[in-house]
Amino acid sequence: MVKIRTVDSMGGIMTPEEVEATRERYYQVLKPIFFPELPAKHDIINFFASLLRVVGMEDRGWDPLLESRATLEDFNTIMQMELPADGFPSAEMTKWRLGLVMYSHMVEMDAPYEIIANLLRFQLGYGYNPNPYYQFLSKDEKKQFSKRGIYPIGKIKIIKKLSKELGVQVGDIFDEFYNQKLRNAISHSDYIFTDMDFRVRNGTGSLGAYAIPLEKLNETITRCKAFYSRFFGIEHAARHIFGEWAKKALPYDPYYKGLLEVLADKDGTMCGFRIHWPNGTDSTYRRTEDGIEMVNCMLAMQKNTIDLMVGLYARKPGSFSPLVEDGAQPIYSKREGDDRPLDWPGDGSL
Repeated sequence: MVKIRTVDSMGGIMTPEEVEATRERYYQVLKPIFFPELPAKHDIINFFASLLRVVGMEDRGWDPLLESRATLEDFNTIMQMELPADGFPSAEMTKWRLGLVMYSHMVEMDAPYEIIANLLRFQLGYGYNPNPYYQFLSKDEKKQFSKRGIYPIGKIKIIKKLSKELGVQVGDIFDEFYNQKLRNAISHSDYIFTDMDFRVRNGTGSLGAYAIPLEKLNETITRCKAFYSRFFGIEHAARHIFGEWAKKALPYDPYYKGLLEVLADKDGTMCGFRIHWPNGTDSTYRRTEDGIEMVNCMLAMQKNTIDLMVGLYARKPGSFSPLVEDGAQPIYSKREGDDRPLDWPGDGSL
C-alpha cells in the first residue's frame, strides 16, 4: 500500500480582492527594476538590451516569448469557458489539468527569468548578457551548463542573489508560487487527481509519495498566474513609456557625439534603438514579429555589453569628434519618419 503524507497544507482559495491585492504587490516589487532612475548610472543601451532581449540576427518565427504569451492567453480563455458536458463529462477536472499545464508552461519560460536577471544586472553594473546566469555559477555548475543548461530553481537562486545585492524583493516573490516538487511532478507526469488532493506517486529524490490539498494547489497556480500577468503588463508598460522617446535625438556618447533614437512599433511601444554617429553611420537593433534587425552592433559577451560600430574614423579629426574631419560639419542620418537634420545639443550623455 502506498503511504500518503500531506505537504504544503497552508493556504486556500483566494478571493478576487486577494488576487488583485497580490497582483498590485507584485507590480510594486517589480517596479524599481523596470523603471530605474534616469539618466542612468550605467550604459542605458544595456538597459534597453535587457528589455528587448538582445540576441543575434533572427528572421520571423524564432521568438518563443510571443508563442508563450499566445499559449497562456489561450489557456486562460479556455479555463474561463463553460465546457460542454458531452465532450467534457468531468469539466472541473479538465480545468484542473489545464491549470497544471499552464503552471508548468509559466515557470519554465526562459524569457521572464532572463529579463528580470538582466534588469538586476544593469543596476548592479554587471552589464547585459543573453545568458545572465553563467558568471554566477560555481565551477562544477559551469562544467554541467553546456550539457543541461540551468533549471528554473537555479535561475531563481541567482535572481535572489542579485535582488539581495541590489536591496529589492524581486527574488522573494518566487517563493510564493514556485514549488520545485510540483514542477517535477508535472514535468514527469507523476501525479493523480482525487476529489480532495493532488497526489504524487513517486516523487523525486527521497520524497516518496505525497499529496497537496487542492486548496493549496489552487492558491499556488493563482499566485503564479498573478505574477506572470503582472510581469507581462509591466514589461509592456516599460517599453511603451520608453517608446515615447521615439523620434527624439538624445545625447548618448559625449566622446564620439552619438545621438540616441528609440525605435517604436505602430502602437508606440519601444522595439529597438538606433545610435546616430556624426559620420553618417548608424548602429541599429530592432526586434519585431518579423524578426530581428541588427546593424553595426554585436554582442560582446565577454564584456557583458553591446559593442556599437561607429564606422570610419576621420583621417584628421577635429575637436568635435574623432569621427569628423577637422573643419568639417558633422553629418547625422535622419530619424525614422522625420527628415529634419540632427545636431549635437551639448555636452552630457544618458
